[in-house]
Amino acid sequence: MKTDYEIALGEFVPAFRAKAAKLMISKYGISQQKAAEMLKVTQASVSKYVNDHYSKSVKGIETDISDSAADTFIKELISGKEKEAQRNVCKACQGHHKFDCIIMVK
Repeated sequence: MKTDYEIALGEFVPAFRAKAAKLMISKYGISQQKAAEMLKVTQASVSKYVNDHYSKSVKGIETDISDSAADTFIKELISGKEKEAQRNVCKACQGHHKFDCIIMVK
């Protein structure tokens, strides 16, 4: 059985990044390279997210993440509010998994 930490980092965070990357590119016109820098991943990872080349478990979680949660996250990143953006991811993860997380950004 996976721990909460493994679920958050191995499944939810990549799913949230995938949702955010797609919105960054489609809604905000941000390049894959800039999106990668903002998400702190490689451009190749963003390409995989945009082209749906990632695991089934991540795809399933991504569909559950609201566009508004990802949109708020993106707006916070764009305005340089990285800590608030991280809190948004934690909030979305808590809402999705309903577990008591020890890594949540406070």
